[in-house]
Amino acid sequence: MDIAALNSTKSLRKSVLSWMCLCFGFLSFAFAVFNLTVNNFALLGYIEVFFSIYCFFTYISLLRRPLRFWQSIVMCALITLIVILATALATPHNGVFVWSFALPILFYLLLGKQYGVVLSASLLVIQSYILGTKSSLSPFTTFNLSLNLMCAYLSIWAISHVFEGSRAHFSKRLKNLALLDPLTGAGNRLSMNHYFEVELQDKSQLYVFLLDLDFFKQVNDKHGHAVGDKVLVEVATLLRVTLGKGYVFRVGGEEFALFCSFPHEDEALNAAEKIRADIENTHFKIDGLVINITTSIGVAKFRSSNTLEGLISQADKQLYKAKRFGRNKVYCKFKKEPKLEKVIA
Repeated sequence: MDIAALNSTKSLRKSVLSWMCLCFGFLSFAFAVFNLTVNNFALLGYIEVFFSIYCFFTYISLLRRPLRFWQSIVMCALITLIVILATALATPHNGVFVWSFALPILFYLLLGKQYGVVLSASLLVIQSYILGTKSSLSPFTTFNLSLNLMCAYLSIWAISHVFEGSRAHFSKRLKNLALLDPLTGAGNRLSMNHYFEVELQDKSQLYVFLLDLDFFKQVNDKHGHAVGDKVLVEVATLLRVTLGKGYVFRVGGEEFALFCSFPHEDEALNAAEKIRADIENTHFKIDGLVINITTSIGVAKFRSSNTLEGLISQADKQLYKAKRFGRNKVYCKFKKEPKLEKVIA
C-alpha cells in the first residue's frame, strides 16, 4: 500500500492551491489591466500584477516539488490583502466585498481549522469596519440586505468549519487504521516503512532492536489466545514506556521492532538490556493470572549502505543468535560473539 494515498490532507491542499494559483493568476492579471486602465486604481493594479506573477510561479513550483505550508499561508495572506484593499478603495456598490464570502472556504481548505477560525473572524471584523466607515453605505442602506449578507458569511464560515473538522477527523482515523496495529496500538509494517523512508531524516545514530517473546506459543496454548493478546498489549505498553524517545512497531505475532537513536553503541546496548530485564522482571497480571515471560533481542546499527530490509535482516540474524544461545539474551553485530555451539531445541 502506498503511504501517499493516506496523506489526503496534503494532497487535497496541494490540489486546491494549484488550481487556485492557475485561476487567480489569469483572473488577477485581468483585474490588474482593468484597474490600471479603467478604474485608475494604480496601487491595487500593481499589487494584482505582482499577485498574478506569484500565482504562476507557485503553480509551476507545485508541479515540481511538494507543497510547503508557508506557500498556503502566503497565498491566503495575499488574497486577503487584495480583497481588503479593494474594499477600502472602491465604493460599496461596486460589490468588491463579495469576494470575502469565498475566503473562509479557502482558509479552511488550505490552512485547517485553527487558522480558519482566526482568519475568518479577522476578515469579518476588518471588512465590517471598512464598510462601516464608508461615506456612502449604498447598497447597505436596506437593513434586510445587510442582515442577509452577514448571515450568509456566517453560514459559509460555519459550514467550512464543520466540513474541515469532519474531514480532518476521518482522515486521521483512516490513517490510524492503516498505520497502527489494531491490537497493541503500536505501529505496523507500513508505519515502519513510512517512518524509515520519509519521517526519519537523520539515520546516522539509528539502532534497531528486533525483539521476540520467548516461547510465547506456550502462553497461548496454556491460557488461550485472549490472555495472550492481553499480554501483547501489556508488553507493547512496557516497550513504549521503557524505550521512551523511540518508536515501537509490531512486525509479527509476538515480534516487535524498536527504532531509536543513540550517540554511542554502549548506550544502545544498555537500553536493549534494560528492555530485556524489564520484561523478565515484570509479572503480567491478566484475568487473575500471573504470567512471566522473557524476550530475545537482536540489535543492529544503521550503516550508510543499509536499506530498511537490510537493516531488519541484520537485526534478525542477531535475534536468531540470541535464541540459539539460550534465549533471554541481547545480541548485536558490533559486539564480540561466542563461538557457535549446537543447541538442541
